[in-house]
Amino acid sequence: MNPKPDKTIPALYGGIIIGLVSSIPFVSFVNCFCCAGILLGGFLAVMFYKNNFTPDTPPFTAGDCMTVGVFAGIIGAIVETILSVIFVMMFGNIALQFLVELLKNSSVQIPSEAMRSLEDAIRERANAFHIMLNFFFVLVLNSIFGMLGGLIGYSMYKPKQQTMMPPPPPPPAPQLS
Repeated sequence: MNPKPDKTIPALYGGIIIGLVSSIPFVSFVNCFCCAGILLGGFLAVMFYKNNFTPDTPPFTAGDCMTVGVFAGIIGAIVETILSVIFVMMFGNIALQFLVELLKNSSVQIPSEAMRSLEDAIRERANAFHIMLNFFFVLVLNSIFGMLGGLIGYSMYKPKQQTMMPPPPPPPAPQLS
């Protein structure tokens, strides 16, 4: 019997997907729907992990899938932090700028202090403390939702249980006359 396949490469693929979905401006809004992008990355990591199994390897367990999902979340947090910093340095915080303009043009009454805080956030550059604080927050969030995505993947791809046929009934006992 072969050992179970390595979890690193599937987790890397899932983590890259999480990082891309979470850091690209406007695409990251998909995470407003129950962290759907992070769940997707954990789910896909399990799918990639399952594809490495052969018939002679032992079946994967829920624990294996949770581990792959958590690893994907950790890798996703690293990728997301790096890409977010790059995108903000290149383009500025365009998603926040869009939100502020949307609020200004809408009929919603926003307190002036809140609007000033949003505008100050656009002008303010992130420092190392903000980046590290965001990284640790994203690390926890991605790990939890990556694990949940891994469990969803397990429920979709878990090995089917073989139904055991009951043994045939014993032959009738001989009759004594």
